[in-house]
Amino acid sequence: MATVTSGVGGMKRLLIDVILLPSRLSRRQVSGVYHNVRDSRNIWQATINTARRYHPVSLASSFSKPAVAPIFVPFQSSSSSTFCKHKMVNSVETASVGAESNGCDNGHSAGQEVLVDTAASFKEIQIPLSWGHLAAKVWGKPNDHPILALHGWQDNAGTFDKLIPLLPSDLYVVCLDFCGHGLSSHYPKGMMYHYWDHIAHVRLVAEYFGWSRFSILGHSLGGIVGSMFTAVSPHMVDKLVMIDIVKPISTPARFQPDKSAKAIESYIQVLKKLEQNPPSYTYEAARERLVQANNGSIDSEAAEVLMRRGTKQHEDGGYYYSRDLRHVIPTVASYTAEQHAEYAKRVHCPLLLITAKGGLIYEDRSVIEDFIKIYRDVSKGGFQHAHVEGTHHVHLVNPENIAPVVSKFFSVDAEQAST
Repeated sequence: MATVTSGVGGMKRLLIDVILLPSRLSRRQVSGVYHNVRDSRNIWQATINTARRYHPVSLASSFSKPAVAPIFVPFQSSSSSTFCKHKMVNSVETASVGAESNGCDNGHSAGQEVLVDTAASFKEIQIPLSWGHLAAKVWGKPNDHPILALHGWQDNAGTFDKLIPLLPSDLYVVCLDFCGHGLSSHYPKGMMYHYWDHIAHVRLVAEYFGWSRFSILGHSLGGIVGSMFTAVSPHMVDKLVMIDIVKPISTPARFQPDKSAKAIESYIQVLKKLEQNPPSYTYEAARERLVQANNGSIDSEAAEVLMRRGTKQHEDGGYYYSRDLRHVIPTVASYTAEQHAEYAKRVHCPLLLITAKGGLIYEDRSVIEDFIKIYRDVSKGGFQHAHVEGTHHVHLVNPENIAPVVSKFFSVDAEQAST
């Protein structure tokens, strides 16, 4: 049962000592799209234009009218399915970028989509971009109020599998795999990731679907990305939900040079690891390692949900984690709390902040409370704060604890629902 109180959000900073294979690039990959691009607007447009040039059909404003009628396939529930062991069949090729095989593709490969016939049906799609594609799991039918769901660090789009079926059936939710996560392409060799990349990609996803306005549902890193995107593009966001995260982690200015040095050293070490073969685990061992790495935030069932999109299978039958190891490299450049506060002051849309009682405390409480106050003061459409029972992954382990408040937030005017 959600209660309105002054809670503290959390963000896991947990690493799994695994090694990932470098991604194989698409034969249609276009290099150099960012060359000589001077600002973020041009970066977005240059990438969009490049994708349109090479994949003009697939960049329609909506996929609601596929080139080929979808074929329905049986759905396997989380309790009975074993990922990558029984692949779904009858996938239908659509106009999408041809990219690398994801190894454990759950019945779809590059350039294909699968529509699963369930009470709350979903569809797997790929969004073509210059370096490959972003994968997404889409629930519901297209409407005028789309919701983009963004997962946490080192998770994937499957993190919302338990929550979405509990939400109103008329919602249209696009669950994105961030680059280097889930079924999305990894960056080319040698590149580094930054969470600003994800912020730019949100804009690219909106361009792909032709969205002028949409809502965002974000957990942890996804909540950070959602809030920062809302700050830089406030005219595009209807509503924002942040699950167990309040703000990006800030770094005092005096610590930033040392942090940058450690990030570069980590980058060098990770590049060396990427030249090696990843370790192989039994299914049970891989699941247990994932549970332990999340330090009690997920259970075995939740781990299996994440593993469906987050693991691949070796030829010897063993499993390895498929997310890009480069995501463990610390951020080279950080912001201070004062800088982050300026972004927070631009989040004017209706905001639902959900904090878990068993979540992680990642920054001083006074800083967290300062940001909650900022949101409360600047939100013009209504600010709500629900403090609920659960862990950092409450939406995956105990989705029933947040489904009512999320449903109400998206179903009615936020100002009327605010407490």
